[in-house]
Amino acid sequence: MSAPLPHPSPPAWRHALEGALAAVAALVTMAVTAWAALTLLDAGTVAPLSRLVPTLVSLAVGGGVTLESATESNGSADGGGLGGLLGRGGGLSLSLAGEVALTPLTLSFLGTAVLAIAFFRPLRRRARPTPAMLWARCGGALVTAAVALPVCAVVARGTARLPESVKDRIGERAGSGRTGGFGGGGGGGGLTSALSSVSFRTDAVATAFLGLAGVAAVLAVGCLAARRTMLPRSLALGGPRLKWNAAMSTLTGTAAVLCCAALAVAVLAGAAAPTGREQAAQAAGVLLLAGPNLIAVLLTAGMGTSWEAGVQRLQPEGGGMAGMLGAVGQDDTAGGDQSVNLGHWAGAGVPLWVIGLLLALLLLLFAGYVAAARTPARTPREDADALLDRYTDTALRMGVAVAVATFLLPFLARGSLRIGVSLMGSEMGGLSAGLDTSPRLSALTAFVVAALAAYGGSRLRGRRARRREHPTGSPAPRRGAVSSRRARSPEGRVIS
Repeated sequence: MSAPLPHPSPPAWRHALEGALAAVAALVTMAVTAWAALTLLDAGTVAPLSRLVPTLVSLAVGGGVTLESATESNGSADGGGLGGLLGRGGGLSLSLAGEVALTPLTLSFLGTAVLAIAFFRPLRRRARPTPAMLWARCGGALVTAAVALPVCAVVARGTARLPESVKDRIGERAGSGRTGGFGGGGGGGGLTSALSSVSFRTDAVATAFLGLAGVAAVLAVGCLAARRTMLPRSLALGGPRLKWNAAMSTLTGTAAVLCCAALAVAVLAGAAAPTGREQAAQAAGVLLLAGPNLIAVLLTAGMGTSWEAGVQRLQPEGGGMAGMLGAVGQDDTAGGDQSVNLGHWAGAGVPLWVIGLLLALLLLLFAGYVAAARTPARTPREDADALLDRYTDTALRMGVAVAVATFLLPFLARGSLRIGVSLMGSEMGGLSAGLDTSPRLSALTAFVVAALAAYGGSRLRGRRARRREHPTGSPAPRRGAVSSRRARSPEGRVIS
């Protein structure tokens, strides 16, 4: 039975419209997922969800959030402490400033997946588009992102109410101790009154620039990795796509499966939330935001990346009155700094880096098998002219792609929160919490591990293919004979 004829390719303006709709669908998916996660985390008690949702979307595309105290506290509070020391009419103001740098990779993954599917899938059963039509499609997505992302960043600002536990912790660290706090009565009472709420805003320029760069990167990688789609002939049959499609499509598919597994666990935990299990709801909310972050930490730790999670007390700036007052309570809070090396953390009796390495080897072995199956078979002339055999070539390309991903992932998966308390413009102290990383030589390690595992997987695929073509008892093929398997392009068409 003959294959159905492809539909004619629509005009360029429709390609531009479909590209714009793909970008809108990606942003809507990210917003809906962010709303679901914030609802599970009961974040509506902190700030309106209408402000927090665009904030998370801005963070997911690379933006940063700046924190400032919504109100300032007068240092001349009643009673003792700093107000009593300087007099009731001192008029000293306490203020807060901080920043949040975190990429919720679940939102980034969903936006990437929806954008790629909505962008490339409609081309599957159409006639081959011209390069101008593909450029129009890309332009529609980029222009829509250039308009929507700054608007999202402008909306992502408001006022948040700090929980009592957070206010007390900041107040104790910044000024409690023998001074009795920055106000009367000790315990940081004047300070905590100043920190009853904080204002937050997002950098629109960084959000727009990094978001556009991300959209362009998704479309560029998609042109190399997308399968079962229709692209302009110069691109579809070009050297870069024919050489890299097998490795890129396999690795992106493997990453998508891992992220979908984290999403499935989040859905199961969210389903248990209505039964009254508060911890299940919190776990679901965290996974809906940062599930791929945890996977990235696990896999890169196996490749040698150093991960450290901790909370640190900030030291006062310089000397003078600010340094003196900030140092007075240092003895009481010196033991509050905490740090954990995640790579050597053995929660299940086995160090995390060992689990990550074993999981990475298993995944890369399977990826090498699949990539070898997707690699077009060479003709005898191509095989004679090639510098490397097809198994080594596949392994090296997988190694390069995994090394680049291992280098970039730590910068995407890390996160930090910094809050500083200032007196008359001088920082008295504060808190710094985050997940920091040091890549070291992890990219080189990833290249070696991925190349070896992919080589083993591709060899396994080659041995299995030979057994299928020549079962036991049949004569072996003559040396140099052409395989009966016909090579196909990434679009599924015979090319030899």
